[in-house]
Amino acid sequence: MKRLLALALILVFFVGACAREKKPPNLVLITVDTLRPDRLGYHGNKRPVSPALDRLAAEGVVFTNATSVSGWTLPSVASIFTGRYPKDHGAVDFHWSLDASLPILPRILRDHGYDTYGFVSHIMLTPTYGIGDGFAHFDFSVLNVGHPHEVMTSQKLMEIARSGMRNLKEPYFVWVHFFDPHFAYLEHPQYAFGKSDIDRYDAEIAYTDYYIDELLKVTDRGNTVVVFTSDHGEEFGEHDGQYHYTLHGEVTRVPLVVKAPGLAPRQDARVVEQIDFLPTILNLLGIEAPAGLPGADFLAPATAARPFFLERDRPPQWRQRSIVVGEHKLIVIEEADTSLVPESSRREEIPVTNVRPGMYLYHLARDPGEKTNLFARDDSTSLSLLGMLTTHFATASARPQPVQVDQELLEKLRSLGYVR
Repeated sequence: MKRLLALALILVFFVGACAREKKPPNLVLITVDTLRPDRLGYHGNKRPVSPALDRLAAEGVVFTNATSVSGWTLPSVASIFTGRYPKDHGAVDFHWSLDASLPILPRILRDHGYDTYGFVSHIMLTPTYGIGDGFAHFDFSVLNVGHPHEVMTSQKLMEIARSGMRNLKEPYFVWVHFFDPHFAYLEHPQYAFGKSDIDRYDAEIAYTDYYIDELLKVTDRGNTVVVFTSDHGEEFGEHDGQYHYTLHGEVTRVPLVVKAPGLAPRQDARVVEQIDFLPTILNLLGIEAPAGLPGADFLAPATAARPFFLERDRPPQWRQRSIVVGEHKLIVIEEADTSLVPESSRREEIPVTNVRPGMYLYHLARDPGEKTNLFARDDSTSLSLLGMLTTHFATASARPQPVQVDQELLEKLRSLGYVR
């Protein structure tokens, strides 16, 4: 009898241990607006701007060739959440919200028992655009603290997040989107790097990094997958412009670090797109990805290279499309049909001087700065990439919902530089 009881206790212990081992990992997704990877310490910046992110990079997998699919916030984040290109998720402009019929990361995780939390600091990352779907707790109240070009939001955002996560239940999904590196670049006396745009931009990064550290202290509990990235980069004169209105590398390159239980730290140079985030994250969590996604798990063994596509309809007067195949990148810029822009903002063109109609082919290995245009109508590479680009954008499967842009929303968008 005693032997049977002992065996029963051992069995109970063994079953309990197995259950603990199979406990789903938590997920923390950190996105930082307008953050170039080359301004971070682990990517080579000598200034002490990112000690928290540098530590995270030392503990995780650093992807050195991650790219935004669009170069601005709404379509980029929507691609992270849906695993689809903008043409197929529909959130291509602030007049359109995400196709509500698509599976989206927070909803998928909620349906698999995750406690879902979102804390955001951007006017377009709200339920108006379908981004809040699936979050049991979603807070964008930090948008009420003041004009986005005049206030620092990382501290307040972290206060809101800390308060909102007091009853955090595992497994949990926490997403925090920090805004501060977005222009205008405010000064931070504790990070006195200088007065130029790039100096103040670095100071904004350092300020944000401090609160990312605070977030990780609260949420990184061991059995946790941490994904850090940004929606897009920023231009500081590389192509005779500023901010982020093009599809050039300084605008489309993004940082990416993944830290997960059992994942050995390393650097990985393969090209990763934002459409790859969803299948990768779900595989890490042991959840099957939705069928038909164009992306792939970027932590799996590398497979044959595939074309990568980029697209943007902001500024509204131009239609920018791009394809990357191996060492070549083609950008096609056409004048847009403004009749497709809702009448309420048809005349709200953004005065940008460095976006010009044309076809631009770059050899990325020899010309990483994308300075020398190699496009020629009798060149086989030019014609091949143009054909692939045309075929890709000939179809779109999204069923986006129109957004009523009232005067209040229009003014907020104007303050962020989306309209004139």
